[in-house]
Amino acid sequence: MNSWPGTGTSKARERKYPRVKASIPAETRHAMESFPRRGQTSNISEGGCYIEMVQTLEPPTCIDVVLWLNDHKIQARAEVVTRNANIGNGIRFIRISDADKQKLREFVELAQRNHGLPFRGPSRLGPGE
Repeated sequence: MNSWPGTGTSKARERKYPRVKASIPAETRHAMESFPRRGQTSNISEGGCYIEMVQTLEPPTCIDVVLWLNDHKIQARAEVVTRNANIGNGIRFIRISDADKQKLREFVELAQRNHGLPFRGPSRLGPGE
């Protein structure tokens, strides 16, 4: 029933936030490692994302995530919730600042209006930025 890791129909019904397909540069960092793991998202929501990367992490690892939404860097504390070895990880955001959450919300809404197609949205994501 899953068309792609982290996007199954039954899981979609359980999600608090709708996901949209979007390819965004991403990096994860585990507190016990001195290097970031880089990849890109295949889908994203206000509550989490799926990050495609070869060096995956085991659930329930706690990590820091950086996403680049156009020219804006957002950061979140997150938990690895799913693992597809050598493919990617499902990530749930645990803690994110209000400003970054607003940027993420606006990005997801724009991606939904664009039907998840690759795009670069407006450079302004929030007031005063």
